[in-house]
Amino acid sequence: MEKIYQMEYKGLNLFDEISTVELAIDEAQQTIHIFDVGQVVSPIFNFDVSAYELSDGFYQMADILRHKRILTNQQTASDITLSEWLIQNCAYFYSPKQRIKKYAQGSILEIIDRTKDLGLFDGYVQKI
Repeated sequence: MEKIYQMEYKGLNLFDEISTVELAIDEAQQTIHIFDVGQVVSPIFNFDVSAYELSDGFYQMADILRHKRILTNQQTASDITLSEWLIQNCAYFYSPKQRIKKYAQGSILEIIDRTKDLGLFDGYVQKI
């Protein structure tokens, strides 16, 4: 059975209030599952380009995970840049109203039909 690490991350949300984000990290699949009710690290929609982009909160959280050698294949933080770390890993953002966004290889897309994406961690989706 795969080992899933669970942790919490605290950061400022859109209203400058401290909020908690729940993480489930699957090192075997190089995937982070993020349950973010307070919108601390969720992607934001850029109306200029009509697309989602990663938030500053996500970059800050990702940099902390990289320095803690999470999802780095035991490389030191100085061996891998944040950009390289982001490209090597995948992130699923679970938001209120069962909306899911996936970040992989530099792009963010919204998952409408969860049954088509087999990589989702079912136990974590059910938690929502």
